Amino acid sequence: MIKKLTQWGLYGGCAAGVFMVFVTFIDVMGSKLFKSPLTASYELVALSQVLAIGLIGADAFLSGRHIAVDLFVNKMPKPLRKAVILGVTALSIFLFFIMTVEGFLYGESLRNARETSGTVNIPLFPFGYSLGVSFLFLFLVLVKYFIATLKNKEV
Repeated sequence: MIKKLTQWGLYGGCAAGVFMVFVTFIDVMGSKLFKSPLTASYELVALSQVLAIGLIGADAFLSGRHIAVDLFVNKMPKPLRKAVILGVTALSIFLFFIMTVEGFLYGESLRNARETSGTVNIPLFPFGYSLGVSFLFLFLVLVKYFIATLKNKEV
C-alpha cells in the first residue's frame, strides 16, 4: 500500500518536473523568438517545484536514493548501530509527523485567507496541502522502516 502511494507521488513529481521543463521552454522561446515571454512562468515553475520535490521524497527514501551519512554508523558494533538507526528514525518520524500536521494547517490557512499567486491568481492552498501529503508519505515510509528495523536482527 505504501509503495503504491509513493509510486503515485513519484508519477506526480515527474509530471511536475516535465511541466517545469515545458514552461521554461515556452518562456525562453517566446521571449527570444517573439519578444513575448510567458506570463507567470516564474510562478508556474516555482509552484511546480513544490510538487516535484515534495512528492518524490518518499519514493527516493524507499528506493535508497536519499542522502544518508553512514560513515560512523557502519563502524559501530551491531547492537549500538541498531540503537542509533532506531533513534534517528524515531526522531525523523516525529519530525515528519509535525511537518505533516503543519503542512495541512498551512494549506488550510492559505485556503481561509484565499491566498493566490501574484500574477495570474493561482490559488496557493492546493500546494500547501500537497506539502502535507508529501510529508505524510514520508512519515508512513519512516514508520514502515522503523518497524522493519525493529523486527530485523541484522542491521
